[in-house]
Formats: sequence, C-alpha cells, structure tokens
Amino acid sequence: MKLGYRILELEKNSRREDCNYCVLNFRAENLTFTTATHEMVAYDNDGDCADIAVICDNCKKDLESGTLPYCELCGRLKRNRGYCLCSSLENDKISQEGTSKSFDYRLENKTRELEKELSVTKEELKIEREEVVKFQEKSKEWSRKQKQELIEENKRLKEENGKLKAQLEKQNQSSSQIEVKEKKWPWKLKK
Repeated sequence: MKLGYRILELEKNSRREDCNYCVLNFRAENLTFTTATHEMVAYDNDGDCADIAVICDNCKKDLESGTLPYCELCGRLKRNRGYCLCSSLENDKISQEGTSKSFDYRLENKTRELEKELSVTKEELKIEREEVVKFQEKSKEWSRKQKQELIEENKRLKEENGKLKAQLEKQNQSSSQIEVKEKKWPWKLKK
C-alpha cells in the first residue's frame, strides 16, 4: 500500500531546507545538498498524518513519474531513496501531529488567500460586465441617433431635390416659351 502525497510549494520566505529524497553520496569529497522547493504530506486511512517531508524539483519529477521507491512495510517514500523512518516515526507521533497541523494551517491560509483573490476577481469581472453593458447601451443610443439624423438628412435632401426639380422645370418652361415667342414673329428685319 503506497501512501498518496499532497504537495505544496514552499513559501519564498520560509527557512531553507534540504531535499529528503536526493541520493547522498558520502564517498564524494564535497557532500552537496539540494534545496527543497516543495513540502509534502501524506495521510493514512484514518486521516492522520503519516509522513511530512520536503522535496526538490528533480525528485518531484521522479515522484510524478513513479521512480521514487516506497517502503514495503508502511507505504511511505524512502528517504534519500534508501531507508524508511517507520520505527522512528511511530515513536515520535506527537511531533509529527504538530507538524501536520502547521501544514494544514498553511493549506488553510493558502485556501483563504485564493478565495479572497477569487472574490476580488469576481467583483472586477462584475464591474467590467456592467461597463460593457453601459457601453452597449450608449452604442445603441448613438446608433439610433445617427440613424434618425440620417433619416432626417435624407428627408431634407429629398425636399431640396424636389424644389430644385421644380425650379429646373420652371426654367425649362420659360426658355421654351422664349423659343416659341421668337418663332411667332412673322416679319423679318431689313438690313
């Protein structure tokens, strides 16, 4: 039975901790430790905390790919990929519960922060929607005004066109009368 781990990113201002799952090479001249980037907690079937550890990005990738080894007895991940803390954790259940509470407290704080961000974002979205609705109403009103102005301008131009046609017709009639009068004179002027 493998325990399922919940992973939480470490806060930037938290104290520096070394990864619990990197392989340590004690034969090397310089023993190097990798800084942890995430905190993990696993709960047993009763809902009690079964394991708390910190892990680096590389080991997290190994955990996600399933290559980190688990203990056959308790289901915890093996520390430094070689040993398990079964016996020492059973004897130290009290400190483990305290650490579990601090992890749960951090999760609750993070949840509250995210809920607050969500409510702020919802409020901003509501305000933006109201602004969009106002803009659409103004746009419709402006469109109606433009349409009315165009209709009135079209009507005015039609009336003006009618007047100009009437004037043109009058001018055509008067010029045709002038031509007719010129043709009615039967006499010719002598030169």
